[in-house]
Amino acid sequence: MKDHFLTLLLTITTGATIFIFTITNNHQTIAVFDDDDILFEHQTIHGNIVISSNTYDELSLSFLTRDFSGMKQAGVSLATPEDDIFFMSLPANDDIPFTTHAVVSLNPDLQEIIVMESGSKIAHQAQAKKTTCETAAVFIVSSADLTGDDVLIIGLDKEGAILVEIETP
Repeated sequence: MKDHFLTLLLTITTGATIFIFTITNNHQTIAVFDDDDILFEHQTIHGNIVISSNTYDELSLSFLTRDFSGMKQAGVSLATPEDDIFFMSLPANDDIPFTTHAVVSLNPDLQEIIVMESGSKIAHQAQAKKTTCETAAVFIVSSADLTGDDVLIIGLDKEGAILVEIETP
């Protein structure tokens, strides 16, 4: 009888733990951001990359980590505007496993972004991602190879002509 009771108790405890873990990790960014503020969200195995706007109409790039208590913001970067382009960079740190560069564009002709860093022989290419706003295109590049220093951003149209070239220190 004791064996059946212990088995039942272990089964209930395991089921409750799995249920709580599932509920906690299925929360997207609801606890951190209001849904209306989110322009773009991408889930990775390490956390979520989110581009959102705040009450001052500023764009920000955030990285959210997940744990048993829910979502927490591990880092944030505000956008640097350049004409109709907004650039954000979030370097890797103890809580963020990779550097992320994001470009938000209101230019419908911009089809591709190439991101290069000084000292790197690797060019990272990004295509437009779907967003919650029909007039904005989001381009994301994330890699552990990136450092976040001295970034060159080249924006191309569909024929490959350069529309935008931005250098950041």
